[in-house]
Amino acid sequence: MSDAPKPVCSTVVAVIADPECGRVLTEAGRLPELQVTGSVYFGQDVTEAFGKQLGAELELLRRVAFRRLPASETHQLREAVWSLDLLSDSASGEWLLPADLPAEQRPWAEAALLPAPPARPLWQRSGGQARLLAWLDDELSAQERPRTAALQVIKHTQISFLARVPTASGPLYFKAVPGFFRSEVPVTCWLSRELPGAAPPVLAADDAQGVVLLENGGETLKLNVVGWGFPDDQRGAWTPDDSRALLRQVAQLQRASEVRLSELRGLGLREKGPQYVLAWLPRLLDGRYFRTGQPDGLSTEEAQRLQAMQPELEAQLERLAASPVALTLGHGDLHEGNVLKWQERFTLIDWSDACITHPFLDANPGYLVPGEHAEAAADAYLEAWKDVLPPAELRALYRAGQQAGELFRALGYIDGILLGVEDASEWGNAHLWHFRELLKRAGEV
Repeated sequence: MSDAPKPVCSTVVAVIADPECGRVLTEAGRLPELQVTGSVYFGQDVTEAFGKQLGAELELLRRVAFRRLPASETHQLREAVWSLDLLSDSASGEWLLPADLPAEQRPWAEAALLPAPPARPLWQRSGGQARLLAWLDDELSAQERPRTAALQVIKHTQISFLARVPTASGPLYFKAVPGFFRSEVPVTCWLSRELPGAAPPVLAADDAQGVVLLENGGETLKLNVVGWGFPDDQRGAWTPDDSRALLRQVAQLQRASEVRLSELRGLGLREKGPQYVLAWLPRLLDGRYFRTGQPDGLSTEEAQRLQAMQPELEAQLERLAASPVALTLGHGDLHEGNVLKWQERFTLIDWSDACITHPFLDANPGYLVPGEHAEAAADAYLEAWKDVLPPAELRALYRAGQQAGELFRALGYIDGILLGVEDASEWGNAHLWHFRELLKRAGEV
């Protein structure tokens, strides 16, 4: 019997609002709806599909709602509600007030009609993508590499806009980030210039607008290591040597950054090493972030087990802080989805969580390579520090870093994304993944 995941089928609802008149576009008294094969979580092909259905030119604004439905015998089922901007003069359908909609659809229409709050990024505002596209096309024209077709949206979320840019000489990539991630642009530029392999080549950037134009950095790994949305398992083309090479390259980049930390601090990177996590530890474990009793929250038993680990975690973090392994550049969200393969080497992408940290908190093979390769990959990684500590001590310290690193990753949400986004509910449970991973690792150190 095959263990391949069921294909995804999505119900997509469009909210096309007319804020001046307080109304929304409908078909047969309901918001326009369609069924598509595949996920539309990041907005893939939504405007094209509704554009054909409604005979209109549309643009993505933001995802208003998303939920996983009970699976059928043949498919995983999803429901996504997207707010869209109407760019053409007309569209088929009838304009109605939210009060005239079915009760379950009224909140979506009302949300789409509200004024945009300050936290909403430019690409989720009416006319915002046109401003970004104008910058992009100016830069492409200056480099004599004009677009040959419309942008192909890869991700459209509160924390980033990423699109493939078709050109005659091959695809380029355009990314925009919100204000609280604005340091990603200068950091990516610095890394692409100073540490080859740390980021794709940068063709153009604007720190103030938070936008960057990148060369193709390679192909996604699609190993499905932690089940984060890569349905096409390609492990057949991935070898233990690939796993060792990836972790070896990560270590080389970290060590190369040791003597460049003053430059990285000048780019706005925060220090988030063991002392930073230690300072947060009492708050992380006092229960306020466990969401016990709420959907998908930690159970009482999980919460108690996690709290019982506090002395062990304190000891691990203090051990890391006192170790002779120096702080380095940290990616902050280092997993297979943020690694591209370029010929025999790799390119790291998405430096929005970049910081200065202990390297062993940041680089965990469990997020990067198949489990059966993890031990060999860890050995290859630790070779870079063989001048610092004996192998047995390095290995023990690394295990402590992997375990405490789950708290480091959880803080990327708690002390990062959740403070900056308009709708924190989208990310409200994300840190719980790392609490649960920490429980799985209990007793490994």
